[in-house]
Order: sequence, then C-alpha cells, then structure tokens
Amino acid sequence: MLRELKHLADEKNEECDGVQDLLGDLLGENIDADAGDVPTEPVVALPRSHRGRRLAVMGAQSMRGMAGLGELLGVDPGCSLVVSLSFALFYTFEWGAPSVVRTACATESFLGKPRYDHILYTDQSGQRRLGLVRLVVRMLDGAVDDFVVVWCMDEVSSIPDCALTRSGCRRMAWRFATPDAEWPDLDRVPLERVLRLEHTVVDLQDLGDRRGLGAVPSNTPDTDVERRAVRFFTNNFYPFTSRMLNPSS
Repeated sequence: MLRELKHLADEKNEECDGVQDLLGDLLGENIDADAGDVPTEPVVALPRSHRGRRLAVMGAQSMRGMAGLGELLGVDPGCSLVVSLSFALFYTFEWGAPSVVRTACATESFLGKPRYDHILYTDQSGQRRLGLVRLVVRMLDGAVDDFVVVWCMDEVSSIPDCALTRSGCRRMAWRFATPDAEWPDLDRVPLERVLRLEHTVVDLQDLGDRRGLGAVPSNTPDTDVERRAVRFFTNNFYPFTSRMLNPSS
C-alpha cells in the first residue's frame, strides 16, 4: 500500500514532495547508510502531540536517579515540564533494513508493568551511544522542546571467547561521573537524534558469578553497589522489523 501511494506521488511530484519524502522514509528508501553504519545526521522526527502530564523539575528530580535533572537542563527546580509516557520514531537500522515506525516508552505502568526502553542515539559529537530512557519531555518552561532524558551506558570489555561477542553483541555498563556515584550519568537527547530501540539484557553469567546461580534481575537488590557492578549485553537477535514478533511496539 505504501509503495502504491509513493508511486502516485512520483507521478505528481510537483504537488506531493512532502508526501514523497515521508513515504520514502517509511519505506527506508531515503536512508543512505554509509558502509553499513548508522548515519549520524539527525533523523526525521514524527509529528507529535505536546499534551501530557505537567510537573515541576523538582518533582521529576524526586524520581529514581533523576536528582541531577535541573543541572542537566540548566533550569531552576520550579521550572515546569510537560512529560509523556512514550514517543514514536522512525527506526534507522545500521544493517540497511527499511525503516519502520515504533514506540519507545518510559513509564511505571505498561500493561501493568514498568517499561523503560533502551535507545541507540547519536551524541553531539556524532558518536553512537546507548542509554535507558527515563523521561520523555514535550515542553520545557512553556516552550515546545521534544527530548528524552536517559541514563548513560558505556561499552566495556567482554568475556574471553564469549559467543555473544562473536555474534556482534556489545557488553555494556552504566556510566558514572565518579567511582562512588549512586546513579548513572544523565544525558539529554533530542528526539531527532534517536536512531532506534536497542534490546538489552542483563549479563546473566556475570550476575551468577557474583550472586549465585539463582540470581536473576528480579531478586537482585537495587543498590548503588549493584548498579556499578552489573553488566549488560545488547541483543543482536531481536526481531526489530517484525511487528508480529514484537506486538507491544
């Protein structure tokens, strides 16, 4: 259906340039991945509503790991935010697959459970980064300003002879400003810098080595010591492009 619409737009290109561009993005035909890598220029942002829940920065700072929000945004604690539970985006795939539209969440209640998604994004220097979305912001101090606030992650050395590493999965850890910091660093990411979600799982071998064979994320204490110790793997086998296999997106 999309390709039929784009064909019609091609026949009337003098009237439908915007339609062509949007359909091309949806089909992945306007994405030029250089040598199989993710492009670092800003991606197309989807139109979005700026309605949501209004709260003060000081209220958002009371959330887990968000104490540095005011400093990150450069605003007073009394400044207002409008926040949302999710945002939609065009995925950009480094392996050259056509783009798809998916949703990223940052909420304590998605189908009855918390859902905070990991995203792959580009920072201000154009480097690819991984972060966990903690807040989706629509407006800041009364002005439209679409961005997410993430907990930052860095790649760390992998386990020797690791099958996941051989498959291209990256081993990750939270990034802390100081060795004794309680929570990961925060980063502000404009929505046009978000490339896609990155399915990320806890390194269970490392967790078992540290806490025993019965250890799983749900029975692991949520402490600053554990946050500094825990390791993760990105999941290269996740079916990003299939809504049937990913019905919650």
